[in-house]
Amino acid sequence: MAALLGFLLGLYTLLYAVLLFTAARVDGVFAAFGAVYLGITVLCVAGALQALSGRSGRLLAAGGIAIAALSVLGIVTSLVAGAFAVWPVVLVAAGAGVVVPLGRPASREFLARPGS
Repeated sequence: MAALLGFLLGLYTLLYAVLLFTAARVDGVFAAFGAVYLGITVLCVAGALQALSGRSGRLLAAGGIAIAALSVLGIVTSLVAGAFAVWPVVLVAAGAGVVVPLGRPASREFLARPGS
């Protein structure tokens, strides 16, 4: 389940990075944010592949935490601006949905078994 969410978050962040790189034509600041989201894409996809192969879940957990942290920042920013968006809440839940299952004993046992 965590690997599937990792792939979905990786796809989302890849699409968002492409959108930000496209917007960088107008303002170069968007390119920096695009690079951050591209890095999160690599974390999510590489981590999901590692988790599926049973090697490690650290990259996937780092990607989930990064998504959740940026989404919490988006929630705070929108509340300060006097608005509220549901999508950042969904992304926080998805980020937690990646990290929490990796901490379960069955997942830790699967990731720690030798020969995987």
